[in-house]
Amino acid sequence: MAAVGAERPGPTRVPVSGAEFAHRRGRHRQIVDAAFECLAEGEFDRIKIDDVARVAGLAKATLYRYFPSKESLYAVVLHEWTDAQHLRTVSAAGPERARIRAHAMIAAFADSPQFFRLAVALFSSADPVVKAELSGVGAHAYQYFHDDLADLTLITPHEAAIIIQAIVHSAVSASVYHGTDFADAYHLVDQVVRLFVGAPVSPTPGDHVVNTGERVSISAELPTFKQRRRRRIVASAREALRENSYEKIHMSSVARGADVALGTLYRYFPSKEALYAEVIRDWFADSGFTSSMDHLPLESRVTARVRAAFDAFEADPEFFRVNVLLYSIGDERVQAVLADVIASARTILARDLSAAGVPSPGDAATMLWALLGAVTTGAVSYGRTFGEARRTAEVFTGLIVSGADAREEKLEPDS
Repeated sequence: MAAVGAERPGPTRVPVSGAEFAHRRGRHRQIVDAAFECLAEGEFDRIKIDDVARVAGLAKATLYRYFPSKESLYAVVLHEWTDAQHLRTVSAAGPERARIRAHAMIAAFADSPQFFRLAVALFSSADPVVKAELSGVGAHAYQYFHDDLADLTLITPHEAAIIIQAIVHSAVSASVYHGTDFADAYHLVDQVVRLFVGAPVSPTPGDHVVNTGERVSISAELPTFKQRRRRRIVASAREALRENSYEKIHMSSVARGADVALGTLYRYFPSKEALYAEVIRDWFADSGFTSSMDHLPLESRVTARVRAAFDAFEADPEFFRVNVLLYSIGDERVQAVLADVIASARTILARDLSAAGVPSPGDAATMLWALLGAVTTGAVSYGRTFGEARRTAEVFTGLIVSGADAREEKLEPDS
């Protein structure tokens, strides 16, 4: 037995010749290229690792020697594709360069939305290899924007980079999943860059209301006893999520908790995803974020609302994680419910922002909700802190409201 504290010999390393290294590198490239080809023809969730191996002309066992899972392979694919978009030549400088870069990213996702859906699917992965690769994707985008916005004076380049990434992601998500015109994404990027350079959010005719989907209301159409049963099912599912992670919850246990047969549960909710979309809507409706804040001064309501959102997210991080996870589900019913939650949140924020005198409060609300989601995702899934998330959101809130104040000062007549 080795003595306590004695140094154990490490694993024997077999030297790799230059030819062998080149061979492995070529195989790696061959597999990644095949994965790109498969994604060009279909969606990530429908691609099997056998398909990639076939296109690469390799045995599946050989592919697994290079990539332990489909997710780890496609994390590399996404990283390469995203880097290629960031490396496009941009002749402008400063905030204008950041604006053009963000527009280019949006255009890339508009041309190839399957890459955005891939990103959403991978961001919900618990695999540390995948998370590390995806962290690299985010870090590269952050660094490009940070450098573009290095000379800002109203906000730090760190905060500005986080904010513009959040706006791009949320706006593209609305287009890819909820049918919003990609023109709205470009518009929101332009608005946030205006804020960065000290210009207020520009008033938009009709408040530029962004279409986030139509409200899905099913329970009101049911007889009273069925409404009660439906509420019991949602309550049981909600309680199950407080006690376990989403992946460990079985529909049979939810049915037992609601005192209904499993077949009955499926008549109300055709899938686990459909049920938990409704759970998220129920949780959101009960959160402090939706509470009336009319008793507060106008200038305090937006900040109080943002703090209430973070209180809800921090108290129930698993609920927020499931909300993000459900975005990777292609079910139109699921997406319609999630769109309804976004629309409700945006309406509440827009009302507060309008009361604070912010021009085009709909745009400002959309940007602020996007930021809340992005920084909370960082805190829940990527090791960042809620303290940092709160600080970034409060800085952006101040930027929006101070922009409104500056506009009002300009409109006042000289004394």
